[in-house]
Amino acid sequence: MIDSIRNKTIISLIAIFSSFWTSSAIAQSSKALETIFAIEALDLATANLTKAKKAKKRIKSLSQAIQSYEETLAILRISVRDLTLQQSQVQSVLDQNENEIMQLLGVLATVQKAPIAGQMLHPNGPLATARSGMIISDIVPILQENVDQLRDQVMVLQQLSETQHKAKGSLQKGLLELQNAHSNLGRAIVNREELPKRFIADPEKMEILVKASKDLETFAASVQSIALNEPSVSLPSVRDRKGNLNLPVRGKVLRKFNEADAAGIKRSGIILATDPRAIVISPTAATIRYLGPLLDYGNVAILEPQNGLLFVFAGMDTLYGEIGQVIPALSPIGLMPSQSNEIDKIFKTKANIYSGKLSETLYVEVRSGSETENPLDWFK
Repeated sequence: MIDSIRNKTIISLIAIFSSFWTSSAIAQSSKALETIFAIEALDLATANLTKAKKAKKRIKSLSQAIQSYEETLAILRISVRDLTLQQSQVQSVLDQNENEIMQLLGVLATVQKAPIAGQMLHPNGPLATARSGMIISDIVPILQENVDQLRDQVMVLQQLSETQHKAKGSLQKGLLELQNAHSNLGRAIVNREELPKRFIADPEKMEILVKASKDLETFAASVQSIALNEPSVSLPSVRDRKGNLNLPVRGKVLRKFNEADAAGIKRSGIILATDPRAIVISPTAATIRYLGPLLDYGNVAILEPQNGLLFVFAGMDTLYGEIGQVIPALSPIGLMPSQSNEIDKIFKTKANIYSGKLSETLYVEVRSGSETENPLDWFK
């Protein structure tokens, strides 16, 4: 026999589980599917990296493949993070409702095992007995449905766990693959044919200029003065491509043009948040005006895609190329720093692998003559 207290208990249990199961299974199935797609995309990106190693234009192909690989890796990292969070939330709900789950299973077992006659008899007479029978006939299927959904959730959690394990393995393998790709790129640059040089830098003048410059503006305005035997010819204009150039690195805009930082300091450029060891690529063909450390900007690359126009990229760790070289579009300029000097730690620290956070910053400035322009007007 089911009394009023038990009826209320059953109804409250049904309410708890119905509200939870409805959205949970769909959300988890979606996250798992997204992660599976991300794993497959990374497999394809890995194949493209392998092809790039053997491509005729090896450096350009590797640079593009690495940047594409970084994008795919970032998607997988976010998928793993979201999947882990979703799994943790569901497990937490199950843990918090452990007593209710046990009650649900116990009540259903009791109802299903009780003799029909015992269920139908009620001390308040035939009418109460009839009502009791109606309640039982209505509630038992609902209880069974909730138990079935509980079983499904346990199975989904198991599938999520398996997907998560596979995704983490793919992610760790992918990060090591990216590390190897960086090494291959470095070797390819060392062994490549000599790029044409537009000028030779005067090392003494360069050293004096670097030490004397109090800010980036002063340095950029004077950097052309250190060139020796420079011809008057220029690279083709890129003004017609303004607004359609790709950003030099995969990342997100952290601070906009002339936007004040926490200290109230405004800079005439933008700041991009990037992954550790992200590759920085020249958006156009350009002359390398400067490569090296400068003030508090870290390692800086100043590129001149045409006379009077400078692209300034600051904050890198590794640099590629030489001052005076004319580099093709999509050439690698450098790699972003890491949070550790030991590169292996970057790829083996869970916080970096799974957080999805962009922990490094690249400063981007566009200078036209003596004026600065908003880089977001140039890059899409």
